[in-house]
Amino acid sequence: MGRLTIDDQDREILRQLGSNGRESYEAIGEDVGLSAEDVEARVERMQEEGVITKFTVLTDPMALGYIPVAYGFTTKPGHTDETATELTKHRHVYKLWMVSGRHNIVAHACFRDIAEFQEFTHETINNIDGITAYESSIATRSVIDEGSIIV
Repeated sequence: MGRLTIDDQDREILRQLGSNGRESYEAIGEDVGLSAEDVEARVERMQEEGVITKFTVLTDPMALGYIPVAYGFTTKPGHTDETATELTKHRHVYKLWMVSGRHNIVAHACFRDIAEFQEFTHETINNIDGITAYESSIATRSVIDEGSIIV
């Protein structure tokens, strides 16, 4: 898939929705020089083109009492896809990327307590056949998490 063409007004619409997903199309239109109907049409087009993939709420796991953990996984050659699919089946995993570099997969997970973290780390991960090595890091503070890139 090639890079999609979006203009400055699309970028500003994305910035405003990224900052406040509940902002009205009318208010966004006033800021970008479009009617509410034109803003709505652009948002629908960007959804159809896959630029906007979902509207959601961004929460802070720590504020909810969860322990956020980042994992780096190394997989057996040729097993990265199936390992990633297996990891997505677990309720603790909420972000997952296939990456280049030291690891094949990076995942973010949340746990209610250390016991839940240990169970997932020692029981679940060790029973996923494609994983040859992993590292985990418990987050101690959130500095920035905007959820997605705003162009």
